[in-house]
Amino acid sequence: MFVQRVFGQRVLIQRLLIQRVLVVIGLVVLAACGDVEVMSEPSVDVAVTTTVEDAAPTEPAPAEPAPTTTIETTTTTTTVPVTTTTVLDVICIKTTTCQYANLVGVDFSRLKLDFINFSVANLGGASFVGANLNNSIFIRADLSAVNFEGASLKNADMTASVLTAASFKGANLEGAVLCDVDLDTVLELTKAQLDQVKKFKTKGKVYCP
Repeated sequence: MFVQRVFGQRVLIQRLLIQRVLVVIGLVVLAACGDVEVMSEPSVDVAVTTTVEDAAPTEPAPAEPAPTTTIETTTTTTTVPVTTTTVLDVICIKTTTCQYANLVGVDFSRLKLDFINFSVANLGGASFVGANLNNSIFIRADLSAVNFEGASLKNADMTASVLTAASFKGANLEGAVLCDVDLDTVLELTKAQLDQVKKFKTKGKVYCP
């Protein structure tokens, strides 16, 4: 026991000596460096200024006026000729008296219409293809654009009628009366047909009752 105490005291003394030596060495080092000032680097404060410019509100560009489109509307009125007879017209065909009747565009093709009086009737655009019109009367009737193709007009009276663009292709005009009419605009009328006509009027020659 005595030996252990002595040994422990020696160790403690050695530690104290070592600590004193280290303190002395530290004092010496501090004395040697006494003229040296340790300065920390000055901190530099950098002020960052951010300038934000408010953009001036942009005025909207004046809107250009939209192009004006003008649509012209053209109204076309078409007059459709009557293509069917009225009750009165049908009766006139049955009674053979059709004076002043409105028979525009009626199709009389291949009908037996002899001895019918069509005086002053409106027959514009009507069709008498192959019809029997023997001894019928068309005095002052409107026969514009009427188709008499292949019709029989024996002894028919067309005095002072309007024959503009009327077609007489192959029609039989034997003994027909064409007095005071304009034949310049008539269609499909041959010299042989005119030779069969009883009475007619041409330029410079009048042969009427």
